[in-house]
Amino acid sequence: MEHFITGITINKLHHLSNIEINLNKEHRQHLLLTGKNGSGKTSLLLDIQRYLKAINEDKLYKVLDDYKKSLDFYQQKLNSDKEDINRYECEKNYNFYKNQINNYCGGIELSFSSYTDIDKLYADGNFVTAFYPAERKANIEAANGVQEIKLDKAYGVEKDPGQLLLKYMVHLKTQQSYARNEGNISDVENIQMWFDRFERALRILLDEDSIKLQYDYKNYDFKIVQDGRVPFNFAELSDGYSSVIYIVSDLILRMDKNWLNENRISQYTEEGIVLIDELETHLHIELQKKILPFLTEFFPHIQFIVTTHSPYILNSVANAKAYDLEKHMELDNLYMYKADDLAEGYFDADDFSNDMKKKFAEYARLVDAKDISDEERIKRAELRCQLKNALSKFPEGEARDMFEDIEKRRAAYDQN
Repeated sequence: MEHFITGITINKLHHLSNIEINLNKEHRQHLLLTGKNGSGKTSLLLDIQRYLKAINEDKLYKVLDDYKKSLDFYQQKLNSDKEDINRYECEKNYNFYKNQINNYCGGIELSFSSYTDIDKLYADGNFVTAFYPAERKANIEAANGVQEIKLDKAYGVEKDPGQLLLKYMVHLKTQQSYARNEGNISDVENIQMWFDRFERALRILLDEDSIKLQYDYKNYDFKIVQDGRVPFNFAELSDGYSSVIYIVSDLILRMDKNWLNENRISQYTEEGIVLIDELETHLHIELQKKILPFLTEFFPHIQFIVTTHSPYILNSVANAKAYDLEKHMELDNLYMYKADDLAEGYFDADDFSNDMKKKFAEYARLVDAKDISDEERIKRAELRCQLKNALSKFPEGEARDMFEDIEKRRAAYDQN
């Protein structure tokens, strides 16, 4: 039995209420939350994070099962007309369980494919929870020497193992050297496989096939070597590259669990739920297109819930549902549409391309004009066709409303 979120009910979360977001109940489906700033995307992520804390604290089953049963029990007793009940004790117990549930659930309810053993899976290091806020920074600590890095079996949603990346890599290189001296070929090869895989990830994320990692053993540092460029270290990466590499390395360290001591190499197939606020922050368009496909392929059993304004992220993976918290609208199969169509046909006017804004303005001018030439009539027909095609995929939205308003004026003018 796999473990993932199958639905989110927003009972009351600031201005949001009575909202159902349904995800696939048969297999893991990612969720992309969109909408204008202030629509509640970050607030919803923070409430989901509270559920993840329940997992970290061995409380999810209690919150979803035991506490709710106890709450119902004391609610029934308080509603009873029996005089022999101790109302003070009942109210005390009722408030205790209500507060426990509110501490972890807030204003939302999550449905899971199965939740009975998630707490244990997490404790055993087989279920990952993580949250990456919008203002994330790659706080990777420098290695000042050789340290023995023992990774925890499990890291809570507020922990930050990614900061150990360089120290961990220095530790692995040191272990590889020891293993080579002792003739332990298996460990030497496994460690090299780890670095080879990490190098491949860097090549994809940095979009450069020539990239290699070079260990500077004198300074306990790693250089990224790229054709035609002076070698540079992780601290010299741009904010965008640094951000995505940090997310990847943080998830890797959450899953590695001292694999070397068990004579195996991690496959990164652990289950989990990962929250990322504003995934596109600092990312150029090409990286926006590839980041989510990369994450879902590299960590195949993780369910990603992300917020985004980017059409390049919204249409980047097939196994995802988008939900607009501003319009309260589910958006399915966005991977079938071009990002330009999404930007021009769905997002509000401030997010239109300049070209689309000009087309709307010109079409409205030609519709409202009293006397137009034959050439302008042809132009008006062309613009109408272009706008209609761009908006055909989107039944709602400000762009659709604007187009329909112009069409009503056109129809009225034609009747006169």
